[in-house]
Amino acid sequence: MKIALKLSLMQLGALVYSFNAIAKIPVTDRNKKVARSILDKVVIKIKKKHVEEDYKATLFTQKKKITFSLEFYEAHYLEYFVTIVDKYPMNDYDRNVLRFIRGELNQKLA
Repeated sequence: MKIALKLSLMQLGALVYSFNAIAKIPVTDRNKKVARSILDKVVIKIKKKHVEEDYKATLFTQKKKITFSLEFYEAHYLEYFVTIVDKYPMNDYDRNVLRFIRGELNQKLA
């Protein structure tokens, strides 16, 4: 089962920026190691999409939404990551984007 996620280029940039916090999250038990392993693949997929779309972006394509699909388990662990990162210090826009992504994923996973 695939979960589709639609984000603008700015929202995608905020999500990619939040991936810098992965190194700060301690990996102590087996569940966190599994989550980190799955998230590493999701991070690569999302960063690749961000680089591609950022390269193609012009003044006229900035309003276009970027769609990418995630497997059910990838979407679950991305939601888990966004929930954890919400506690880290960041600006209001990034926090609101992460809450929006968490809400979207939560609705589609339910």
